[in-house]
Amino acid sequence: MTRDLDELLARLAATPVDRPLYALESQVWTRVDALRTERLMAQLRGGAVAVALVAGLTAGGVGAVASPRVPTEMSIFTVEAGLSPLLRLDAAS
Repeated sequence: MTRDLDELLARLAATPVDRPLYALESQVWTRVDALRTERLMAQLRGGAVAVALVAGLTAGGVGAVASPRVPTEMSIFTVEAGLSPLLRLDAAS
């Protein structure tokens, strides 16, 4: 096994370099910076989605509570404390 490895390394050393290595470091750092930028953008997008979700839930909840209630056909069966005939009986005593 060691002989095979030695032979492979010797053949590799004898073959010409197919591409220059002088720009390799700058290409690596360019890719690292691109990956950092992509990660930052993904975090910003996630934060924006979270803020939009919270704002939507808040506005929807406030809107549901603050919306005026439309009387329905069945409103004659609802209890309105100010219109109750029992309120008049209680006030008379």
